[in-house]
Amino acid sequence: MPPEDVVGDWTGRLPVEPAVTRRHRVQQGLWRSSAAHWPAGPPQNDRRVRARYSTLPNWLAEVHRGQGVQEVGLNLMSPEARRYANERLPVLERIDGKAETDRLWRNLLSSQPMAFSIAGHLHHHREDAATLMSALTDLQVASTARLDAGPAAWQDYGLDGIDAEWFPPRAEHTNDMSGSDIAACLLLTDDRRVLITIEVKYTDSFSPKPITWSRYAKHLSALGISESATQRLVKAGCSQVLRQVMITDSVRRQGLAAGRDGDGRVDDGLAVILAREDDSRARRVATTLDRAVGNIIPVRLWSHRQFFSEAQRIPGLRDWATAMTARYVPVDS
Repeated sequence: MPPEDVVGDWTGRLPVEPAVTRRHRVQQGLWRSSAAHWPAGPPQNDRRVRARYSTLPNWLAEVHRGQGVQEVGLNLMSPEARRYANERLPVLERIDGKAETDRLWRNLLSSQPMAFSIAGHLHHHREDAATLMSALTDLQVASTARLDAGPAAWQDYGLDGIDAEWFPPRAEHTNDMSGSDIAACLLLTDDRRVLITIEVKYTDSFSPKPITWSRYAKHLSALGISESATQRLVKAGCSQVLRQVMITDSVRRQGLAAGRDGDGRVDDGLAVILAREDDSRARRVATTLDRAVGNIIPVRLWSHRQFFSEAQRIPGLRDWATAMTARYVPVDS
């Protein structure tokens, strides 16, 4: 039987939720108890929620034995990822990025710590990151590359090889809050540069906020999507990833910051959903969008298992990828 703090009385008090969420909540609780050796904590910094649930197994306690959870960084899966997060968060704060510190440092079910664990670790292992991306994309990757936004005031929008919670200068592109959980710029052996944007999913669903033709007609038309096709894609639940595709294509068409100094050139783009192997909705969204826009921006689904299995083949990433697999990929999936 799992430890008491993994399957305690919270099970009878949770609202109805998908079976996959319950299964992964237990999996993360087991990881927290047996691998991280850290007690469960309150679900989030919200008095109403905390009044209902004193702890949940997939949330880390804020303090344990005099140490703060953010200071220790247990929710990120390597020292490199922890160091990267502490460097990246001030940058995101300056440009109104989306990092949520409570989710990042304490919520074991959130996709955000997974994204930072991946981007942060690969950011510090660039040669291995290039090898991994070459295997996953079937492209001849020479190295990761930097996209430079130009003037000093714009430097925080640059893409340094691989970054978490990345988005280009908003006013230069779709002028909304869209971004990518992970982005990578790859330099190929033929000197082309490819922008890869990755939407990371764990147990979370896609945002239902619909794309509207009146707001995005320019970007949708550039992708060869008509107003009626846009409506069909929205109905199919593709809006969130379609925003990701529009950003990817916009940077491909005009560079990171149009008319600015700096090397923001991109020759090709690829949009990826990184999700559970059994996430049928993610697979359906990727397939539907690839049929619609794949001739311009291919859309791919990578499973967690596939991603970490490829990483395990690379000696410099093997230990990290094994730990990520143990935490995130169910044995019976």
